[in-house]
Amino acid sequence: MKKITLLIISSVIALVLLAGCSSTKNPSNIINETRANTATKSQDIRETAYNQLPSRDKEKIDGTWKDSRLDKITLKEGMGIISDKSYIGKEVYLVDFPIKTKAIPNNMIVYLSTDTNEFLGYGLVE
Repeated sequence: MKKITLLIISSVIALVLLAGCSSTKNPSNIINETRANTATKSQDIRETAYNQLPSRDKEKIDGTWKDSRLDKITLKEGMGIISDKSYIGKEVYLVDFPIKTKAIPNNMIVYLSTDTNEFLGYGLVE
């Protein structure tokens, strides 16, 4: 009788521990979802930048908007041809597109506002 009682109590404790330790939201899943959302947002911003370029600039790009690189920087005076000077000193998106030329520099930099994703201008390349 003692063995059966001990077995039942052990089983109940084991079930409680197993049920308590299982979670519907695994922390690694949350991290992966966050990374996926960030990647999607990053791609959307790069695509938005590409879509705002004139066709003559789109023809220069080597590949598609997916080949571009996205950074967030603080825009400073003298960093390029900026249409809206009110963004100087503020954080903006920098989208770096590779271009087809064999000469160096072989990239084109575009600035976008972080709040509206509006095209702000072209960056200087070295």
